[in-house]
Amino acid sequence: MPIKYTRGEIVSQTTLTPPTDPRGQIDELLEQAALANAKLQEFMRKLSNNVKNEQGKAIAYKRAPLKTKQRVAEKCGIDLANPANDKSGMKSPFEVKDIARATIVFTTVAQMLAFRDYIYHCEEYSSLKSKQSPAVKDLWAKGIEDEYKDIKFFLKVMIKYKGHDIPHIVELQLNVSQMSRGKAYGHAFYNLSRLAEKEGKNVFLPSDVACTIVVPTKITGKTGNKLRTAITQCRSLAQGDQEIMLATNILSKMLQKNLKMAQDVKKGADDDNSGSANSSSPAAAAAPAPSSPANPYDYVNSAKPLTIKCGPYNAKKAEQQDSGPAQAWAISRLSSFVWSHFTACQAKPGVTGTAANIHAN
Repeated sequence: MPIKYTRGEIVSQTTLTPPTDPRGQIDELLEQAALANAKLQEFMRKLSNNVKNEQGKAIAYKRAPLKTKQRVAEKCGIDLANPANDKSGMKSPFEVKDIARATIVFTTVAQMLAFRDYIYHCEEYSSLKSKQSPAVKDLWAKGIEDEYKDIKFFLKVMIKYKGHDIPHIVELQLNVSQMSRGKAYGHAFYNLSRLAEKEGKNVFLPSDVACTIVVPTKITGKTGNKLRTAITQCRSLAQGDQEIMLATNILSKMLQKNLKMAQDVKKGADDDNSGSANSSSPAAAAAPAPSSPANPYDYVNSAKPLTIKCGPYNAKKAEQQDSGPAQAWAISRLSSFVWSHFTACQAKPGVTGTAANIHAN
């Protein structure tokens, strides 16, 4: 009988691979998750059949793709290409509990909270609730304002892995439609803040000069596209708020200064090729053009990382708008603005109704 490794009374994954081999654990957990995902979908079908929405119809859910090996490794501070670059103090593979996941988006808060209360009685959750670490992260119950909030359950499903019965932890996220809309835009700022570091630790401190955001070259184009969309949304919601407009202008300038659209890259390459046809000078030779996205207005990846150095910024003076501190302030300001707007929407009649707090306790 092989040894099964886990974290005892703490909600965690279980592996046959020892913790001395975290790369092997990640490979195993990805294999487990593929099996657990089928169990999660089975659980979701059972829930949707047993709990109806306000129109008496089955509640729809969204299947999320399995987390990639690269993303799991990043969470654990593991550099798959070079072990010498591994970071200490990060999560262990035992702690990555959302490789297999699903989401339900509700029309009303009351509907979501009623569904939450039903899950409390399901074995997949109740078998974990006695553990030391929480099996549910309920930001609505905490009364958090002005930021994204949802309810995340960790659920235990049993799988047959290499002939052995293994418990695998999956994640179920509950959300409401307005907050889900906010997530689409707020994640552009969240993704930037997640890349912030201070003294080797992932933490975003906008006014701290020791904190720096570095966007890797390979994702600068995608990051720019998402940020541009989020900026446009913030402008449409600003209603003349000068501070919000300042923040959007700061980040727009950052994008224009550091990134190029596909059509501009192509035009530059065409001009270089045209010049090289009339000159034998090495300087006139065209550099190889990067692969461009299908949309000519999409940003392409830059030649170097996008770096934002944080620090104190006085928004009232609106000076040095091209500086790192201004950019860090703008990211933080727009992030809180997005969540405050969509959080406020939850209490509006017609969005959630007057029964939004029936199940709050």
